[in-house]
Amino acid sequence: MLRFMAKNLQTKGIRFKCKLSGELFNSKAAAADHFKRVSATELQNFKKEKMPKLYQTRITKEQLAAAARKQSFSRDDVLKKRPIDEDSSFGGWAKKEKPAPAPCETEEYHQMMEAPIFTAPPWAGQRPTDDDATEMDKDVDRRIQEAQTTRFARRNVLEVNKEVTRCKLCYKTLPNRPACEQHIRAEHQDDFKKEIKIWERFLFSTCKRQPPFGYLCKICNTFFPSDGATWRHVGKEVFIRLEERHIKEWQDKEDRWGHEEDDECCGDGMNMGRLSYDSVMAMNKANASEEQAKTAQLGDDKQESSSSSDSEPEGGGKAVPIKEF
Repeated sequence: MLRFMAKNLQTKGIRFKCKLSGELFNSKAAAADHFKRVSATELQNFKKEKMPKLYQTRITKEQLAAAARKQSFSRDDVLKKRPIDEDSSFGGWAKKEKPAPAPCETEEYHQMMEAPIFTAPPWAGQRPTDDDATEMDKDVDRRIQEAQTTRFARRNVLEVNKEVTRCKLCYKTLPNRPACEQHIRAEHQDDFKKEIKIWERFLFSTCKRQPPFGYLCKICNTFFPSDGATWRHVGKEVFIRLEERHIKEWQDKEDRWGHEEDDECCGDGMNMGRLSYDSVMAMNKANASEEQAKTAQLGDDKQESSSSSDSEPEGGGKAVPIKEF
């Protein structure tokens, strides 16, 4: 009753009001009498909802005795076996499904762990596009490319004398310097591409992303709206304006990265010099050709000595007494 009154009774000033009928009472006792008299059905439903055990019928002794007489003591009822079914049981007992393997034991996990992991360096990203470049920017890019080509051609020319120049890359001799530069531009594009890769690596390491606005040149701390503008700035400072700080940084990185392959291990486990694998293979090939030439020369010397020994007169090599006196 108290719970039912707490649910359906509210205060109205100094009196109480019934939520069901809206009547007012001066005390809770009067409200309780009202609920018993008027809301008996609602009160019984509330009791069934909150305490359903009060309305359950008890099992009599006769019903318990009848249930005991009906209880079966057969083997299947006591053991509670399932019927023999080939799909769901084995020997009368239900089959248990094989548990799933642990995630670290699955084939997909082993394939993922055995797969080689390659982490691309930061300088191996995508080059900036020229979509937002103006005609002046494109002209600056052309001048930078021409300056790079000219620098590459001039630094690989060796002047032997006034009439002979030599290419440092293939050791070919040409009559003058312009002809040698033209030869380098035409025949050594692969070497020029290697130098351009080093230049792009320098640009990737120099241009810093400055979110959320744009990019920053690490050398002079100048801000630019895009990575293409930052690349153009560094190329202009190095190859056109010849600014000292940018040139010094570029030369240091070029000297270091240009000889990285010479610092690699040659792979033979014996070489202690600062040579790359390709250099060691070339040296081994040259040594093998020299040894082959030496063995061929030794064979020719042996043939000459054998032919000279065959042409000696009889008694050659023996002590012959002098009979003239």
